[in-house]
Amino acid sequence: MEPRVTPGDRGFTLVELVVVVAILSVLTLTVTLGTNRPRMARGQDWSRFATLHESLREQAVLGRQVLGLELNDSGFRRMRRVDGIWQADGTGGDWQGPVRIQRPFEPGAVVTFLPDGRSTPVSVRFGSADGMRSCEADGWSALECG
Repeated sequence: MEPRVTPGDRGFTLVELVVVVAILSVLTLTVTLGTNRPRMARGQDWSRFATLHESLREQAVLGRQVLGLELNDSGFRRMRRVDGIWQADGTGGDWQGPVRIQRPFEPGAVVTFLPDGRSTPVSVRFGSADGMRSCEADGWSALECG
């Protein structure tokens, strides 16, 4: 003789299954974002530099002013020329991965952006989990990263 199944013994309700799936989805998303974040941050240095370089170049042309970007192995700072002297304008950041400044050659040198669109030639290499990327500009044309 088979045991009788009562309505309370049928198993999980639809609401209980939806709650379990939602909890598992949140946990999966949390683990995925937590494990990928450091690698993504290191890979974004070159992209952040390219965006900043182009932004400063445009601001110099549109504002008809001389702007600068101080580069070193640990980070960067935006600069303004005040009475012929470079002064930090308070905006800067640290590199998330290894960076090698190849040009300008002097440590802490300022990449200058002029109102006519020219800039100091620059060459920077960025290390990441995906390999090395470099960004270069000859001073006359736009920055190229690859």
